[in-house]
Amino acid sequence: MVNRFEREFAKLHEQRYGVACNSGTSALHVALEAMKEKFGWADESEVLVPTITFIATSNACIHAGLKPVFVDVDPISYNMAASCMEKHITERTVAAIPVHTFGQPCDMDAILEVTRKYGLRVLEDCAEAHFATYKGKKIGSFGNMAAFSTYVAHTITTGIGGVITTNDLTLTEIFRSLIAHGRACTCETCLDPRQVCKLRMQTEMDKRFMMVRMGYSYRIGELEGALGLGQLENRDHIMNTRKENAHYLSEGLQGTEKYLQLPEYPDYVDHSFMMYPIVIKKDAPFMRDEFTHFLEKNNIETRPMLPLLNQPVYRELFGEIESDYPVAEWLDHYGLYVGCHHGLNREQLDKIVAKIKEFLQNKV
Repeated sequence: MVNRFEREFAKLHEQRYGVACNSGTSALHVALEAMKEKFGWADESEVLVPTITFIATSNACIHAGLKPVFVDVDPISYNMAASCMEKHITERTVAAIPVHTFGQPCDMDAILEVTRKYGLRVLEDCAEAHFATYKGKKIGSFGNMAAFSTYVAHTITTGIGGVITTNDLTLTEIFRSLIAHGRACTCETCLDPRQVCKLRMQTEMDKRFMMVRMGYSYRIGELEGALGLGQLENRDHIMNTRKENAHYLSEGLQGTEKYLQLPEYPDYVDHSFMMYPIVIKKDAPFMRDEFTHFLEKNNIETRPMLPLLNQPVYRELFGEIESDYPVAEWLDHYGLYVGCHHGLNREQLDKIVAKIKEFLQNKV
Protein backbone atom coordinates (compact mmCIF):
# COMPACT_ATOMS: atom_id res chain seq x y z
CA MET A 1 0.00 0.00 0.00
CA VAL A 2 2.80 2.43 0.89
CA ASN A 3 4.67 1.67 -2.32
CA ARG A 4 1.52 2.19 -4.41
CA PHE A 5 0.78 5.43 -2.61
CA GLU A 6 4.34 6.70 -3.17
CA ARG A 7 4.26 5.93 -6.89
CA GLU A 8 0.81 7.43 -7.44
CA PHE A 9 1.54 10.55 -5.39
CA ALA A 10 4.79 11.21 -7.25
CA LYS A 11 3.15 10.65 -10.64
CA LEU A 12 0.35 13.10 -9.82
CA HIS A 13 2.99 15.71 -9.03
CA GLU A 14 4.93 15.03 -12.24
CA GLN A 15 7.87 13.34 -10.53
CA ARG A 16 9.45 9.93 -11.01
CA TYR A 17 10.04 8.89 -7.39
CA GLY A 18 8.17 9.29 -4.13
CA VAL A 19 9.25 8.29 -0.63
CA ALA A 20 6.69 8.34 2.17
CA CYS A 21 7.72 9.13 5.73
CA ASN A 22 6.06 9.97 9.04
CA SER A 23 5.67 13.76 8.66
CA GLY A 24 6.23 16.75 6.43
CA THR A 25 8.92 17.84 8.87
CA SER A 26 10.70 14.49 8.44
CA ALA A 27 10.40 14.93 4.66
CA LEU A 28 12.16 18.31 4.86
CA HIS A 29 14.81 17.00 7.24
CA VAL A 30 15.61 13.91 5.15
CA ALA A 31 15.65 15.91 1.91
CA LEU A 32 18.22 18.31 3.37
CA GLU A 33 20.33 15.51 4.88
CA ALA A 34 20.36 13.70 1.53
CA MET A 35 21.45 16.81 -0.37
CA LYS A 36 24.08 17.51 2.28
CA GLU A 37 25.50 14.03 1.72
CA LYS A 38 25.31 13.99 -2.08
CA PHE A 39 26.60 17.52 -2.67
CA GLY A 40 29.14 17.62 0.16
CA TRP A 41 27.72 20.57 2.07
CA ALA A 42 29.63 21.57 5.18
CA ASP A 43 27.96 22.05 8.55
CA GLU A 44 26.47 25.55 8.92
CA SER A 45 26.02 25.94 5.15
CA GLU A 46 23.25 28.46 4.59
CA VAL A 47 19.74 27.81 3.28
CA LEU A 48 17.33 30.59 2.31
CA VAL A 49 13.97 30.28 4.09
CA PRO A 50 10.94 32.63 3.97
CA THR A 51 10.00 34.66 7.04
CA ILE A 52 6.39 33.43 6.88
CA THR A 53 6.17 29.66 7.17
CA PHE A 54 5.47 26.99 9.74
CA ILE A 55 8.50 26.63 11.99
CA ALA A 56 9.18 23.12 10.66
CA THR A 57 10.76 24.58 7.50
CA SER A 58 13.58 26.36 9.30
CA ASN A 59 13.80 23.80 12.12
CA ALA A 60 14.59 21.12 9.52
CA CYS A 61 17.62 23.15 8.45
CA ILE A 62 18.86 23.36 12.03
CA HIS A 63 18.31 19.64 12.64
CA ALA A 64 20.33 18.89 9.48
CA GLY A 65 23.23 20.98 10.77
CA LEU A 66 22.51 23.82 8.34
CA LYS A 67 21.83 27.51 8.98
CA PRO A 68 18.48 29.04 7.97
CA VAL A 69 18.84 32.52 6.51
CA PHE A 70 15.57 34.43 6.42
CA VAL A 71 14.13 36.19 3.36
CA ASP A 72 11.16 38.56 3.57
CA VAL A 73 7.95 37.72 1.75
CA ASP A 74 5.71 39.29 -0.85
CA PRO A 75 2.88 41.35 0.72
CA ILE A 76 0.20 39.84 -1.56
CA SER A 77 1.13 36.17 -1.96
CA TYR A 78 2.88 35.86 1.45
CA ASN A 79 5.53 33.72 -0.28
CA MET A 80 9.30 34.20 -0.47
CA ALA A 81 10.02 37.41 -2.41
CA ALA A 82 12.56 36.73 -5.16
CA SER A 83 13.50 40.42 -5.09
CA CYS A 84 14.75 39.99 -1.50
CA MET A 85 16.83 36.85 -2.02
CA GLU A 86 20.10 38.12 -3.47
CA LYS A 87 21.06 40.39 -0.57
CA HIS A 88 21.08 37.34 1.72
CA ILE A 89 23.24 35.13 -0.52
CA THR A 90 26.86 34.57 0.56
CA GLU A 91 29.63 32.17 -0.41
CA ARG A 92 28.17 29.76 2.17
CA THR A 93 24.65 29.70 0.64
CA VAL A 94 23.83 26.31 -0.88
CA ALA A 95 20.05 26.12 -1.28
CA ALA A 96 16.67 27.82 -1.07
CA ILE A 97 13.38 26.49 0.29
CA PRO A 98 10.45 28.30 -1.36
CA VAL A 99 7.28 27.55 0.61
CA HIS A 100 3.95 27.54 -1.24
CA THR A 101 2.14 29.14 1.67
CA PHE A 102 -1.57 28.40 2.27
CA GLY A 103 -1.66 26.55 -1.07
CA GLN A 104 -0.62 29.50 -3.25
CA PRO A 105 2.35 28.72 -5.53
CA CYS A 106 5.45 30.88 -5.27
CA ASP A 107 6.63 32.93 -8.25
CA MET A 108 8.86 30.08 -9.35
CA ASP A 109 10.18 31.75 -12.51
CA ALA A 110 11.63 34.61 -10.48
CA ILE A 111 12.94 32.36 -7.70
CA LEU A 112 14.59 29.93 -10.13
CA GLU A 113 16.24 32.83 -11.98
CA VAL A 114 18.04 33.72 -8.73
CA THR A 115 18.89 30.15 -7.73
CA ARG A 116 20.32 29.35 -11.16
CA LYS A 117 22.39 32.53 -11.15
CA TYR A 118 24.07 31.46 -7.91
CA GLY A 119 24.02 27.69 -8.43
CA LEU A 120 21.70 26.98 -5.51
CA ARG A 121 19.74 23.76 -5.01
CA VAL A 122 15.97 24.09 -4.56
CA LEU A 123 13.80 22.16 -2.11
CA GLU A 124 10.13 23.05 -2.53
CA ASP A 125 8.10 23.01 0.68
CA CYS A 126 4.72 21.87 -0.62
CA ALA A 127 3.20 20.94 2.74
CA GLU A 128 0.20 23.18 2.10
CA ALA A 129 -0.03 22.98 -1.69
CA HIS A 130 -1.00 19.51 -2.92
CA PHE A 131 -1.87 19.55 -6.65
CA ALA A 132 -1.47 23.34 -7.01
CA THR A 133 -0.03 24.51 -10.35
CA TYR A 134 2.10 27.39 -11.57
CA LYS A 135 1.72 28.23 -15.27
CA GLY A 136 0.26 24.80 -15.91
CA LYS A 137 3.03 22.87 -14.16
CA LYS A 138 2.55 20.99 -10.88
CA ILE A 139 4.06 22.46 -7.76
CA GLY A 140 6.80 20.15 -6.53
CA SER A 141 8.22 19.64 -10.03
CA PHE A 142 10.36 22.81 -10.20
CA GLY A 143 13.19 22.14 -7.75
CA ASN A 144 15.62 19.30 -7.10
CA MET A 145 13.02 17.76 -4.81
CA ALA A 146 9.87 18.59 -2.87
CA ALA A 147 8.52 17.84 0.59
CA PHE A 148 4.80 17.37 1.26
CA SER A 149 2.87 16.85 4.48
CA THR A 150 -0.01 14.39 4.77
CA TYR A 151 -0.77 15.18 8.41
CA VAL A 152 -4.46 15.12 9.30
CA ALA A 153 -4.80 18.92 9.06
CA HIS A 154 -3.65 18.96 5.43
CA THR A 155 -5.58 18.63 2.18
CA ILE A 156 -4.50 15.05 1.40
CA THR A 157 -4.00 13.08 4.59
CA THR A 158 -2.68 9.74 5.77
CA GLY A 159 -3.42 10.63 9.40
CA ILE A 160 0.25 11.25 10.02
CA GLY A 161 2.82 11.36 7.25
CA GLY A 162 4.74 13.15 4.55
CA VAL A 163 6.16 12.48 1.09
CA ILE A 164 9.41 13.45 -0.62
CA THR A 165 9.31 13.58 -4.44
CA THR A 166 12.16 13.87 -6.93
CA ASN A 167 13.46 12.70 -10.32
CA ASP A 168 16.87 11.83 -8.84
CA LEU A 169 17.35 8.09 -8.17
CA THR A 170 20.51 8.59 -6.10
CA LEU A 171 18.75 10.98 -3.75
CA THR A 172 15.74 8.64 -3.59
CA GLU A 173 17.93 5.79 -2.35
CA ILE A 174 19.48 8.05 0.29
CA PHE A 175 15.97 9.08 1.39
CA ARG A 176 14.95 5.44 1.78
CA SER A 177 18.06 4.68 3.78
CA LEU A 178 17.70 7.68 6.09
CA ILE A 179 14.06 7.01 6.98
CA ALA A 180 14.92 3.41 7.93
CA HIS A 181 17.84 3.77 10.37
CA GLY A 182 20.44 4.20 7.60
CA ARG A 183 19.89 0.78 6.03
CA ALA A 184 21.93 -0.31 3.04
CA CYS A 185 18.97 -1.97 1.32
CA THR A 186 17.19 0.81 -0.59
CA CYS A 187 16.72 -0.43 -4.16
CA GLU A 188 13.29 -0.48 -5.77
CA THR A 189 13.20 -4.32 -5.81
CA CYS A 190 13.09 -4.42 -2.02
CA LEU A 191 9.88 -2.40 -1.98
CA ASP A 192 7.96 -5.50 -3.06
CA PRO A 193 7.81 -7.91 -0.08
CA ARG A 194 6.86 -10.77 -2.42
CA GLN A 195 10.31 -10.73 -4.05
CA VAL A 196 13.62 -11.75 -2.51
CA CYS A 197 16.37 -9.28 -3.44
CA LYS A 198 19.27 -11.12 -5.11
CA LEU A 199 21.75 -8.57 -3.79
CA ARG A 200 20.85 -9.61 -0.24
CA MET A 201 22.74 -12.88 -0.70
CA GLN A 202 25.84 -11.27 -2.28
CA THR A 203 27.13 -9.39 0.77
CA GLU A 204 28.71 -10.39 4.05
CA MET A 205 25.46 -9.62 5.85
CA ASP A 206 21.77 -9.29 5.06
CA LYS A 207 21.57 -5.81 3.50
CA ARG A 208 18.24 -5.18 5.18
CA PHE A 209 20.11 -5.11 8.47
CA MET A 210 23.33 -3.48 7.27
CA MET A 211 23.49 0.19 8.35
CA VAL A 212 25.67 2.44 6.19
CA ARG A 213 24.82 5.89 7.57
CA MET A 214 23.24 7.45 10.64
CA GLY A 215 19.50 7.34 10.03
CA TYR A 216 16.13 7.75 11.68
CA SER A 217 12.90 5.87 12.32
CA TYR A 218 10.76 7.96 9.99
CA ARG A 219 8.70 5.30 8.18
CA ILE A 220 4.93 4.96 7.90
CA GLY A 221 2.94 1.73 7.78
CA GLU A 222 0.51 0.04 5.43
CA LEU A 223 -2.47 1.60 7.21
CA GLU A 224 -1.25 5.09 6.32
CA GLY A 225 -0.54 3.94 2.77
CA ALA A 226 -4.09 2.65 2.40
CA LEU A 227 -5.53 5.90 3.76
CA GLY A 228 -3.41 7.84 1.30
CA LEU A 229 -4.62 5.81 -1.67
CA GLY A 230 -8.22 6.42 -0.63
CA GLN A 231 -7.53 10.14 -0.39
CA LEU A 232 -5.95 10.23 -3.84
CA GLU A 233 -9.03 8.54 -5.29
CA ASN A 234 -11.13 11.31 -3.73
CA ARG A 235 -8.74 14.16 -4.59
CA ASP A 236 -10.94 15.93 -7.14
CA HIS A 237 -13.79 16.32 -4.66
CA ILE A 238 -11.43 17.44 -1.89
CA MET A 239 -9.55 20.01 -3.94
CA ASN A 240 -12.50 21.35 -5.93
CA THR A 241 -14.65 21.79 -2.82
CA ARG A 242 -11.91 23.71 -1.03
CA LYS A 243 -11.55 26.06 -3.99
CA GLU A 244 -15.30 26.51 -4.22
CA ASN A 245 -15.48 27.28 -0.50
CA ALA A 246 -12.66 29.83 -0.74
CA HIS A 247 -14.31 31.55 -3.70
CA TYR A 248 -17.62 31.59 -1.82
CA LEU A 249 -15.95 33.31 1.13
CA SER A 250 -14.30 35.86 -1.16
CA GLU A 251 -17.61 36.66 -2.85
CA GLY A 252 -19.39 36.97 0.48
CA LEU A 253 -16.71 39.27 1.90
CA GLN A 254 -16.80 41.74 -0.96
CA GLY A 255 -17.08 45.21 0.52
CA THR A 256 -14.77 44.48 3.44
CA GLU A 257 -11.57 45.32 1.54
CA LYS A 258 -11.21 48.74 3.16
CA TYR A 259 -9.96 47.00 6.29
CA LEU A 260 -9.26 43.40 5.26
CA GLN A 261 -6.86 42.07 2.63
CA LEU A 262 -8.45 38.99 1.04
CA PRO A 263 -6.57 36.36 -1.02
CA GLU A 264 -5.27 37.55 -4.41
CA TYR A 265 -3.44 35.51 -7.01
CA PRO A 266 -2.71 35.71 -10.77
CA ASP A 267 -4.63 33.78 -13.42
CA TYR A 268 -1.67 31.48 -14.15
CA VAL A 269 -1.76 30.10 -10.59
CA ASP A 270 -4.06 27.30 -9.43
CA HIS A 271 -4.38 27.85 -5.67
CA SER A 272 -5.13 24.74 -3.59
CA PHE A 273 -6.49 26.67 -0.55
CA MET A 274 -5.39 24.66 2.43
CA MET A 275 -6.84 27.57 4.40
CA TYR A 276 -8.27 31.05 3.81
CA PRO A 277 -5.82 33.84 4.73
CA ILE A 278 -6.96 37.32 5.82
CA VAL A 279 -4.74 40.27 6.75
CA ILE A 280 -5.96 43.33 8.66
CA LYS A 281 -4.81 46.53 6.99
CA LYS A 282 -2.65 48.83 9.07
CA ASP A 283 -5.14 51.71 9.15
CA ALA A 284 -8.01 49.55 10.46
CA PRO A 285 -9.59 50.82 13.70
CA PHE A 286 -9.06 47.49 15.47
CA MET A 287 -6.32 44.96 16.20
CA ARG A 288 -6.07 41.30 15.28
CA ASP A 289 -6.69 39.96 18.77
CA GLU A 290 -9.95 41.86 19.08
CA PHE A 291 -11.08 40.50 15.72
CA THR A 292 -10.05 36.88 16.31
CA HIS A 293 -11.43 36.82 19.85
CA PHE A 294 -14.81 37.91 18.50
CA LEU A 295 -14.78 35.14 15.91
CA GLU A 296 -13.63 32.53 18.42
CA LYS A 297 -16.41 33.52 20.85
CA ASN A 298 -18.81 32.83 17.99
CA ASN A 299 -17.32 29.35 17.48
CA ILE A 300 -15.33 30.30 14.37
CA GLU A 301 -11.81 28.99 14.79
CA THR A 302 -8.90 31.19 13.69
CA ARG A 303 -5.13 30.79 13.54
CA PRO A 304 -2.32 33.38 13.38
CA MET A 305 -0.59 33.61 9.99
CA LEU A 306 2.40 31.34 10.64
CA PRO A 307 4.50 33.81 12.69
CA LEU A 308 8.14 32.72 12.76
CA LEU A 309 10.66 35.39 13.72
CA ASN A 310 8.80 36.44 16.88
CA GLN A 311 8.55 32.90 18.24
CA PRO A 312 10.10 32.80 21.73
CA VAL A 313 12.55 30.04 20.77
CA TYR A 314 13.69 31.96 17.66
CA ARG A 315 14.08 35.21 19.55
CA GLU A 316 16.40 33.25 21.82
CA LEU A 317 18.30 31.69 18.90
CA PHE A 318 18.47 34.59 16.46
CA GLY A 319 17.74 37.69 18.54
CA GLU A 320 15.26 40.49 17.94
CA ILE A 321 15.35 40.43 14.14
CA GLU A 322 11.65 40.71 13.28
CA SER A 323 11.84 44.45 12.53
CA ASP A 324 14.47 43.73 9.84
CA TYR A 325 11.70 42.10 7.77
CA PRO A 326 8.86 44.65 7.46
CA VAL A 327 6.38 42.53 5.50
CA ALA A 328 6.77 39.59 7.86
CA GLU A 329 6.47 41.91 10.85
CA TRP A 330 3.15 43.24 9.51
CA LEU A 331 1.84 39.73 8.84
CA ASP A 332 3.04 38.47 12.24
CA HIS A 333 0.81 41.01 13.98
CA TYR A 334 -2.07 41.49 11.54
CA GLY A 335 -2.41 38.17 9.66
CA LEU A 336 -4.75 35.29 10.39
CA TYR A 337 -6.66 32.56 8.62
CA VAL A 338 -9.98 30.79 8.85
CA GLY A 339 -11.04 27.44 7.43
CA CYS A 340 -12.28 26.57 3.95
CA HIS A 341 -12.20 22.82 4.55
CA HIS A 342 -14.12 20.57 2.15
CA GLY A 343 -16.22 19.43 5.12
CA LEU A 344 -17.70 22.90 5.64
CA ASN A 345 -21.22 23.45 4.32
CA ARG A 346 -22.79 26.65 2.99
CA GLU A 347 -24.55 27.38 6.28
CA GLN A 348 -21.22 27.34 8.09
CA LEU A 349 -19.53 29.47 5.42
CA ASP A 350 -22.41 31.95 5.62
CA LYS A 351 -21.87 32.19 9.37
CA ILE A 352 -18.19 33.03 8.86
CA VAL A 353 -19.11 35.81 6.43
CA ALA A 354 -21.94 37.14 8.59
CA LYS A 355 -19.85 37.29 11.77
CA ILE A 356 -16.95 39.03 10.04
CA LYS A 357 -19.33 41.64 8.65
CA GLU A 358 -21.06 41.99 12.02
CA PHE A 359 -17.71 42.73 13.68
CA LEU A 360 -16.79 45.33 11.06
CA GLN A 361 -20.18 47.04 11.28
CA ASN A 362 -19.72 47.48 15.04
CA LYS A 363 -16.24 48.95 14.55
CA VAL A 364 -16.66 51.46 11.74
